[in-house]
Amino acid sequence: MTTDSGFGITDEALGTLVRGHYILSDGERLDDDYYSLTCNLDGRAVGFIAHSLEPDAVRGMLPRLRHVFDQHEALHRLAVEAIVNEFSEEAPSRGEVIDALRDLVLESVEVFPDNHVVLGLTDSCGLHFMDGYWPAVRFNGDDGVVEVTVES
Repeated sequence: MTTDSGFGITDEALGTLVRGHYILSDGERLDDDYYSLTCNLDGRAVGFIAHSLEPDAVRGMLPRLRHVFDQHEALHRLAVEAIVNEFSEEAPSRGEVIDALRDLVLESVEVFPDNHVVLGLTDSCGLHFMDGYWPAVRFNGDDGVVEVTVES
């Protein structure tokens, strides 16, 4: 993937969101239908995605992106607790939640025009989800968990 850095949307706290594109083997160019950037959170590269083609809409999502950036630890914990509760037959123990917090690491943050956020997590040890699958948690605009899914 390459990016058009001259066409980015800059945020002082986060950096510059750009639209990436891919060149296929036949020379055809495919543009991403979102703006994105990578941020360093706790020593990990985390992708931040704003789902819109419209620069003004992306600018409108910047406060939500900054909020998630600032509150990533609390949101990560809420996401992991939701995942553990969703996939446990019984109430999880504190130890199970602590293990999951260590093992399920934040990989991506997706923000939508309705201020919903999806956190994509990676199973860093491979013990919780089959290879090629990862959990995702959707939050509403008030940081309430709306849905837990498994993506592939």
